[in-house]
Amino acid sequence: MIPFPVRVGLRRAPAVARHLVGRRVVRTEDRSAWAHLQCARSTPLRRQSTAYAEPVQLAKEHNVRRAVELVDGVVVAPGAVFSWHDTVGPPLRLRGFVPGPELHEGELSLGPGGGLCQVANLVFWLGLHSGMEVVERHRHGLDLFPDEDRTAPFGCGATVFYPHRDLRLVNPLEQPVLIALRVGGGRLHGEARLARDPGVCWEVVQTRHRFVRRDGKVWRENRVARRRVAAGVVAVEPLLENRAQVVYPVPESWLEPDRGGVR
Repeated sequence: MIPFPVRVGLRRAPAVARHLVGRRVVRTEDRSAWAHLQCARSTPLRRQSTAYAEPVQLAKEHNVRRAVELVDGVVVAPGAVFSWHDTVGPPLRLRGFVPGPELHEGELSLGPGGGLCQVANLVFWLGLHSGMEVVERHRHGLDLFPDEDRTAPFGCGATVFYPHRDLRLVNPLEQPVLIALRVGGGRLHGEARLARDPGVCWEVVQTRHRFVRRDGKVWRENRVARRRVAAGVVAVEPLLENRAQVVYPVPESWLEPDRGGVR
């Protein structure tokens, strides 16, 4: 049987060739034109609940910094689509990535560019809070850790796997969106900036959240919606429906009766 890394490399080869030929991504170094901060967020590079062996943790942080270099300063024009794969490209050693932690069939393993999902998660959050619309998004089928330092609703992540699982967001606004990322103080920081205030703000909210036991396994489920507030008028848009198997201990008091589906 062909080893998994070899199979991945063979499947990626055509996409890698297309990327190296040329995918144009618009970036800017000058931030002076982007005066309006639409939203900002930061997340810790290390969590006690997902403690890796130190070499694995350092590899993850290295890949996060490399992705930040590639995403920081990207400008998404009106009507344009941000694509993670077009922006970050293949996570190859020759492009500065190293083997890092990733999930393969529910098991932790080392893979090229492992750990990039932390950056994709942040870009997804910035996109949702700056009014961008979801074209493509994937998430893990496992809930990997409890809510230590987690301020975003469950299920707001975006897993990426080149070239198959992309994160793609379209900008419906009448002005460009600048994505600004940096690493500092042990955290990953991100901002979505605009040239001017659009007069609208967006907030992601969770509904129908629960833990249930089904077929001897514990599952976590919820729905995520987005509140749009403009001139005092609130509109709610359904966004996501999430279901994932929980891999950490859950107190019995958290479990609800299983009546089927995400309520």
